[in-house]
Amino acid sequence: MALDQMTEVLHADMARFPRARLTVTKGPDKGKEVVLEGQAVVVGSDESCQLRLTDTSVSRRHFELTGGPGGYRLRDLRSTNGVHLEGVQVMDGRISDKVRITVGRTELRFEPERTEIQWPLSPHERFGETLGRSLVMRRLFAVLERAAPTDSPVVLEGDPGTGKEVLARSVHQKSARADGPFVVVDLGASSEPLMESDLFGHDVSASRPTARPGAFEEAEGGTLYLDEVSELSNALQAKLLRALETREIKRPGVGGTAKINVRVVASTQKDLEAEVKAGRFREDLFFKLSVFRVRVPPLRERPDDVPQLVRLFESRSKAAQPLSDEMLDMLARHDWPGNVRELRNVLERLAAFPDLGAASIARALGKNLDAGNDESSGAKLRAEMSSQLLALPYHEAKDRVLESFEKTYLLEHLKAANNVVTRAAQRAGLPRQSVHRMLRRLGISSADE
Repeated sequence: MALDQMTEVLHADMARFPRARLTVTKGPDKGKEVVLEGQAVVVGSDESCQLRLTDTSVSRRHFELTGGPGGYRLRDLRSTNGVHLEGVQVMDGRISDKVRITVGRTELRFEPERTEIQWPLSPHERFGETLGRSLVMRRLFAVLERAAPTDSPVVLEGDPGTGKEVLARSVHQKSARADGPFVVVDLGASSEPLMESDLFGHDVSASRPTARPGAFEEAEGGTLYLDEVSELSNALQAKLLRALETREIKRPGVGGTAKINVRVVASTQKDLEAEVKAGRFREDLFFKLSVFRVRVPPLRERPDDVPQLVRLFESRSKAAQPLSDEMLDMLARHDWPGNVRELRNVLERLAAFPDLGAASIARALGKNLDAGNDESSGAKLRAEMSSQLLALPYHEAKDRVLESFEKTYLLEHLKAANNVVTRAAQRAGLPRQSVHRMLRRLGISSADE
């Protein structure tokens, strides 16, 4: 099924909800506060949090607040001591009135204000190759629809697996530079010397017998996508800023300069404004890049989009049988720590081996196949799964069972370790690097990433 056959034009609208204020009223950080205007706010002890607390009984990423029509959503991010609203522990809920929030030894007051926030919403439920009819995605599409035709830089912030590169490519395709090159530089996978070489090129040297142009020259007339731009060192941030301001570069080891005609789209897993406040990212470069700055929401914030995404991935994988409404509902309730990438990987496994995949999803959601009155269907599912395993060659059957075990095993250890890979690796008795590789292969994200 083609992408355009899966979408429809929706009515253009405005989403409205109250501005709110979150203030620390008790604890070592009394007086700290943050204003909520629709952005996601994470509260915890980690320096990347929008509201950072020094209370030692507070987890690194304790809870998250996101705004939208109908109020604000509060989610416990697998904290150690839990989140309590007016003395009642909650894992996930909506709040629209003044309420007292307790985390560890800290007390906060959430208070809506009379000022109303308005979000323009796109009338479309897709932007390029990205689907989404939820309000948070239509808000994102509305911004990118305005940004794409311009030549201004764009910053995409969001968790791994949310589709930032797909959106960046769509911005390029909807711009006047669509016929030019789209060049990707992954700054999170390089050392500083390699980053500089990737961006600006290099001359002939003992270690590099062949000179080559960098990404800025390769992207001439097109778009340069800088993935994980927050990983740039201070020295390279200065060189990037100079290139953007002067529209010229100097290749290391080569005399003279070269004029460039390139649009930059950057992405990062981090809150770039928080990185500026922490002194890790140049403020002047932040303002230069953030002409259009948008947050790509994780899949857990847009469960209404899951059925549409499932049908899209089913059509691409040529699944023998579409998932039932019951299974779609189960998928929509899952947290999806690996976001859209994880959903796609799960559906690929379901298409290849549906019973094993269904059992894996059930376990990931804490479902018992024998629970309630469904004992016979649970037993039948396991019997069918065993039958299909026995029909496969030994090594293929072993790989399928191992992958299912690895995912369930790692998710449980991550949950117990508050989603921190180092602690999960210690619990599992594995090297941290090995766990990172396994998580990437399985499409699972973590706090460390």
